[in-house]
Amino acid sequence: MADLTQKPEEDIIIRTMRGDLDKLAGIIPKKTLAFKPVSPISPISREAEYKASQAPIAPSAPPAPPSPPIEPAQASGLPILIVPPKEIPTKPLYKTTPVWTKLGVIGLAVILIALSGLYGYWKIFIQSKLPAVKINNTKSMPALPTVLTATSTAPIKFFNKLPGKSVTIDLPSKTPAALIQALKSEARIEETRASTKQIKITYRGKPLSTGELFNLMSIFAPKDFLSNYKNEFALVFFSQKEGARPVLILKIINKDLAKTQMADWEKTTLAGNILPMFLNNFKLPKYLPAFKSYLFVNQPVRYLNINMPFASLNYAIYDNFLIFTTSSAGMFVILQDLTGQSVSRNYLENLKASINEFVK
Repeated sequence: MADLTQKPEEDIIIRTMRGDLDKLAGIIPKKTLAFKPVSPISPISREAEYKASQAPIAPSAPPAPPSPPIEPAQASGLPILIVPPKEIPTKPLYKTTPVWTKLGVIGLAVILIALSGLYGYWKIFIQSKLPAVKINNTKSMPALPTVLTATSTAPIKFFNKLPGKSVTIDLPSKTPAALIQALKSEARIEETRASTKQIKITYRGKPLSTGELFNLMSIFAPKDFLSNYKNEFALVFFSQKEGARPVLILKIINKDLAKTQMADWEKTTLAGNILPMFLNNFKLPKYLPAFKSYLFVNQPVRYLNINMPFASLNYAIYDNFLIFTTSSAGMFVILQDLTGQSVSRNYLENLKASINEFVK
């Protein structure tokens, strides 16, 4: 076999990527170093050699269009690619927010924070302590609320200096028998002569009204009579030698109407209707004289002698008070206290004697 044709060492060129990049960038490459291959080991046999045909070297690519200049690499030797800055569109600046708008926003935020705090306080500390309300799921119609009457009015002042003593009787039951028995028991207690003792009557701690007193004592007044009087009354025991004599004082609403009512009542059944005030089983005579009048401390008094020892039915209207007494002496004491006038003992004795003469 013919000897292999050896190419001269000058025709062997080593290409690198760096060189290609420099060539593309237009940088003059430095002198390349020739590669000297090591002498091949002598072949064992020429028949084993195979002569390979060299592939044709492709022509170099045409130069690329010129690009922006690239500055040479620094110490590292690598090229630095310079990218032109991209233009960023500018945005218009925001307008300055007015001061009052800022203050409004801050105030609204403070209000919201305060309201949320109050709601949290109510939710945690107040609502959690409220008792659970039991709901009644019945289908019945709800009842309308009743209007409560005011009970805070001041009590009526019936006296100026009287009475000298006050006793309260709380009835065990609201019946005529219970009331009459309680009054008779209190009347049997001896007191100082010519003294007065007010009897306050209650049931379960609540004072009786005027209408309840009339019903329990069986005092039958004309129709619509009590509508002209307050619901308060004064019941007094006047102590005299013969025992206690009850006195009843009512507060008048219309004085003229009261005068008319009493004038009509005394002509009919006043004596019989008022008789339970005497607290005894006395019966009136079949024929009774008419009521007569006398003046005491310039106040007119109507009276009727019922033929009961040291007792008589008297009534008088002074100011806005209607006064019933079961003796003339009791009327004298009450009128002196209400009018503030006093009389001598001799005057009283003479007046009693004249009253007896009038009855005869």
